[in-house]
Amino acid sequence: MSQSPEAAPIAVASVTVLMATRDGMRWLPEQLTSILDQQHVDVHVIALDDESTDGTGAWLLAQAEKEPRLTVLEPMGASGSAAANFYRLIRHAPVAAGSLVAFADQDDLWMPGKLARHAELLSQGYDGVSSDVTAFDSAGRRTLIRKSYPQVDFDYLLESPGPGSTFLISPRLFELTRRLLDSESSTARQADFHDCLVYAIARASGWRWLIDDVVSVDYRQHDENVRGANVGLSSAVERWHLVRNRWHRRQALVLAAVGLEVAPPAIRQPLERMHGLLGSHGFRARQRLASQSGQLRRRRRDQRIIGLLIVLGIW
Repeated sequence: MSQSPEAAPIAVASVTVLMATRDGMRWLPEQLTSILDQQHVDVHVIALDDESTDGTGAWLLAQAEKEPRLTVLEPMGASGSAAANFYRLIRHAPVAAGSLVAFADQDDLWMPGKLARHAELLSQGYDGVSSDVTAFDSAGRRTLIRKSYPQVDFDYLLESPGPGSTFLISPRLFELTRRLLDSESSTARQADFHDCLVYAIARASGWRWLIDDVVSVDYRQHDENVRGANVGLSSAVERWHLVRNRWHRRQALVLAAVGLEVAPPAIRQPLERMHGLLGSHGFRARQRLASQSGQLRRRRRDQRIIGLLIVLGIW
């Protein structure tokens, strides 16, 4: 009797997780465990601590001595911001060729199948995957944060497709982001958030991105969040101050400029027009920009709000 052939081994995705830390000892052990316990993927974590004073750096080094899937980079001095620390990780982490890349904060909890699901989605022709999240706080409150509204032409100038901790990106998107951050002539390092930058590079390049409606991360809310879930009165007040100070508009101009560095001809011309409108503040320019509000945000309510703010000269 002939023996049946052995089943071919199932391909397991290789994922490098870039983790930026600073004073995160209260939550870091849970976060790291949720990453190393990811199912059906070959995961490796590369961490860079940003001058922590609570023992985070020493704890990571101790873990790396007994966990071969964890690498801790040599200290590079204070970066000045979470985004700057992620940019140093992107530029200097020894990411293996062909590896998918994810980003990790120090205080969230990843669902066990997060990376495997996103790797499967990525294999369907996407260069980036992100998802909805569930925000939670110390009082036990849980809130669904939906990011999976239909994408529009220029949403990448004004909003991210979810927290960076939900991202999984292709090797070519990672390498392009690295090249731009390495370039002294690029405006990439002027982007205040790494997730917004990566999303803008992908979309402006004409590459496909999927925002999954299946929650992949429990997104911890606390007083030290660099950027939280944007819910509640205090978040609304903070957003209003940012609008009044034109921070969103300045960042949109930065992301449009980065986009123009990578955009193919079919995308370049409309992006150049949008960049020009973002840089103009006259009445006619405001009218024309407001008429494009449906292409600036994904959610209908947000489209109406941004259009009104533009017409009034507030945004």
